[in-house]
Amino acid sequence: MKVIIFEDEKHNAERLIQLLEKCVPDVKIAAIIESVEEGLKWFACNNAKDVELIFMDIQLSDGNCFELFEQQEILIPVIFTTAYDSFALQAFKVYSVDYLLKPIDLKDLKRALEKYAYFKLPANPALNISRIAEEFSKRENTRFIGKINNQLIYVKAKEIAHVHFSDGLTWATTMGSQRIPLDYSLDQMEKLLDKNLFFRINRKLIVQIDAIKKITIYYNSRFVLQLAPEIDIDAIISRERVAGFKAWLEGQEIA
Repeated sequence: MKVIIFEDEKHNAERLIQLLEKCVPDVKIAAIIESVEEGLKWFACNNAKDVELIFMDIQLSDGNCFELFEQQEILIPVIFTTAYDSFALQAFKVYSVDYLLKPIDLKDLKRALEKYAYFKLPANPALNISRIAEEFSKRENTRFIGKINNQLIYVKAKEIAHVHFSDGLTWATTMGSQRIPLDYSLDQMEKLLDKNLFFRINRKLIVQIDAIKKITIYYNSRFVLQLAPEIDIDAIISRERVAGFKAWLEGQEIA
């Protein structure tokens, strides 16, 4: 396997190579790149067709790695390696396989490489991006960033009871009744949350299955939910979502 490593700290690059050699004995490092500018020069001067995978730190020596994708079309699968998880949404916009937090654990690296092998396509990788993004979003440790006063906080997906939009903000309520304003739209949250556990019952509310305590038949062939923790907006399933909601409760895959 031939790979490129984007990393501006030498010891991190060396550690990644050591871990890769444990997972893939025949790994070949095509380049270790420290900056966006160096990356652009490398792609301009080299044929990357035989490169199978990129490991990319998000914060490089001269800026954010996403600047590279804005200037260079890259269809090589990418595994992001970073100390921060606040760039997860941007990672979905490129051909990302996984998003590993530093310090990288050998088990997580093996899992990411297995995922790469599973989703690997012989042609046009863009065809599989939505499936990869969905698989990534199902990880239990997916976290979402919010801000209360001047403090940045995060909430884990598995701790969220429901997400709703009100007063111009997206709010996540945890199983422990904590309300957190998120830096994501409701549409973004719907895409990122595990569809086996979360369902968008109307245009303002996404619920987690374990937060549903009672389902009552409502007029016009709709349902109303009693949630725990409680919510200060109506948890009514819109008429056009009733069939999908029933299928979701039964564990069926929703298109």
